[in-house]
Amino acid sequence: MKVGGRQIFGFLKSPPSEVRAILFFGPDLGLVRERGGELVKVIGGDGTASGVTEMTGDAIRRDPALLADEASALSLLGDNPVVRVRDATDVIADIVESWLSAGGGNRAVVFEAGELSPRSKLRSLFEKRSDAAAIGCYADEGQGLADIVTTAVRGAGLRMTPEAMSVVMSRLGTDRMAIRQEIEKLILFHGDPAANSVISVEEAEASVGDIRASSLDDVSYAVLSGNMGEVSVSLERTFSEGVSPIAVVRAQLRLFDRLHQVQAWAKTDSVDAAVKRIKPPLHFKRSGSFAQAARRWPEADVAKALSHLLGVERDCKSGYGIDREICERALMQLAQAARRHD
Repeated sequence: MKVGGRQIFGFLKSPPSEVRAILFFGPDLGLVRERGGELVKVIGGDGTASGVTEMTGDAIRRDPALLADEASALSLLGDNPVVRVRDATDVIADIVESWLSAGGGNRAVVFEAGELSPRSKLRSLFEKRSDAAAIGCYADEGQGLADIVTTAVRGAGLRMTPEAMSVVMSRLGTDRMAIRQEIEKLILFHGDPAANSVISVEEAEASVGDIRASSLDDVSYAVLSGNMGEVSVSLERTFSEGVSPIAVVRAQLRLFDRLHQVQAWAKTDSVDAAVKRIKPPLHFKRSGSFAQAARRWPEADVAKALSHLLGVERDCKSGYGIDREICERALMQLAQAARRHD
């Protein structure tokens, strides 16, 4: 079955007993891990290591009997044991299907995967079966991100000044786990809520790290400025961190989309004023180079880049296993185009 929208929260609190396998997937790997962990705790009682058996998708690929063996094992502790499979991919789809068709065993199994296209064998398997469930995990942006921050702060008995919220919003990225870690750090930095329940802008600036200054941003801005050497280095670092090529392409799409919007606003305003209208705002370290690119890139070329990137995203989903090569070639081509605008 496919679980989405508001259904997700009810499902995580009380998953149907007939569902033996749950797949979390999507570009927001922090949210994938967070929701997987939440469900493990609900199913297993407390989610401690004693009741959870962890393995990888690659381990199942190498030993197809491993999934059935672990899912059928009985716990000696009298708890509700859970199997947690990380880094699941399409290569184990047939193994999972055989295991489910054979009855699924005694243990519930939580699968965690990166981004899977609608044509993915693994995703389709979980969406079509009544004894399995697929839950997409997508990045939090805009108002959704603000709600997460506000809820976490209020839960600690605190509130935040509008100026502090602006700083926090400008520095947070889209990875759910990283966001929560930064907010927890801010709450600890503030200290006892009884003394002062308001988080100030000074505390936000001193505590919250610049998640946006990540390797993914480094790639996007290197492309925008035509720094081909930095594109190559940043791409390698980004892929080594487990970021998917599609996520890289989508980040580039978002940046060019913002560039296109700013250029439209700049027809009736200055570029600098247009850049300040972006929501959520750019980090101050990026706004200068972004404004420079808005002046250098012809509007027609930005539109061509957006169209090209949409095609690249589609090609990355082709399933031929060359998405990384497709992504690298496309970004290098865009960086070359940027150099021509110097």
